[in-house]
Amino acid sequence: MDQFALVGPHVAAGGLALAAFWATLLSRKGSGTHRWRGRVYLLLLVPLVASVVPIVAREGADPARLAQLAYLALVVATAGWTAWRAVRDRADPARFRGPVFRALAAAMAAAGSALMLRALVAGDALALGFSAIGVVYGGAMLGFLGREAEPGWWLRWHLNGVALLFAATHASFVGLLARTLWPGLSGEPMHALTQIGTIAFAYGFRQWLGVRYDGFPARPRMA
Repeated sequence: MDQFALVGPHVAAGGLALAAFWATLLSRKGSGTHRWRGRVYLLLLVPLVASVVPIVAREGADPARLAQLAYLALVVATAGWTAWRAVRDRADPARFRGPVFRALAAAMAAAGSALMLRALVAGDALALGFSAIGVVYGGAMLGFLGREAEPGWWLRWHLNGVALLFAATHASFVGLLARTLWPGLSGEPMHALTQIGTIAFAYGFRQWLGVRYDGFPARPRMA
């Protein structure tokens, strides 16, 4: 298969998702425009994740690579679901914390822990950075199940999802930009640095969102 035909759909889906993310972020919060742009962005995540499958298949059916792809798809799905349902269920926290939330919480925590164990054994810094997402986000979800929902809980979970989606949407483009500007530093070290750096930036972005829209910094428990 021609390389462009393989990578082109992923680049196109990523570009559209990136544009939709910023179109949503820059629109007035709570407006009809913000809501419908957000829905378009979430729908664009489907072809974005799906377009990775033929690329990975071309590289070979390495079980570890396939497992990591499944894990990242779980992360994106969980972030999208929490960002969406937190707003939809803002008047009913019990509904938000229903079967889907519980299943995603358990899956995130379990998958993140398993990946972290494998990363520690293999000495894989990139996988270790990815695993922290599942451990922290999944742990926060499990913790939210065991306590009373405080005022503004839905906004915090919406912002949690938005910050995680920021990392998912921008990581590849940050890597591409870094490889273009510093081609001599390309390779696994650069890939790991850009991916983990994007995750770290997303955490800082979440703190800013907490100050900007929630009135105080995001708490360590995330919601």
